[in-house]
Amino acid sequence: MAPRVLFSFLVLTLALAGSAPLTLAQPLKGPGSFQNELQQVKRSQLGPILGVDQRTVDRLLMLDQKYTPLKEQARRQAKDAFGQLQQLMRNPSPPEAEVRALLDSLLRHEQETINLKQRQTEEERAILTPVQQARYILYLQQMMKEARSIKGGPGGVAPMIPGGPREIPVSRPSR
Repeated sequence: MAPRVLFSFLVLTLALAGSAPLTLAQPLKGPGSFQNELQQVKRSQLGPILGVDQRTVDRLLMLDQKYTPLKEQARRQAKDAFGQLQQLMRNPSPPEAEVRALLDSLLRHEQETINLKQRQTEEERAILTPVQQARYILYLQQMMKEARSIKGGPGGVAPMIPGGPREIPVSRPSR
């Protein structure tokens, strides 16, 4: 394994292990922050995994930085609306107009999250081939799975293998 890839993997693992309350959707903060470390790991791994040049990797990372805070804000607003709706529904006879307004707000923010995800996907599709996009999706899912297993503590999923998805050789029995 290349020393740089191994170092990047170790940095990611240590960053995730040492920062349990952090999430992948937090905005970038100062130098050396978890998100900066994560961006550096992605920057070094995505090119070889997807088979793209560094310029394409940078474009993907810029899209992620553009849409992540917007999606997180919409999710937060939907969650707030849901909390207010729960609070309101504790009344034996909640005011229908307020319930309607909160439901509309909740659904609007959920739809906004979906729309943001779709716009990001469309912009990624303009950059990547279908195979590259599939690899990118698998890579991101594996990163999330790894982050959750580290955040969740012992007994989690095996660590992510740097280098991303690979073809599995199939052996056929001789006749």
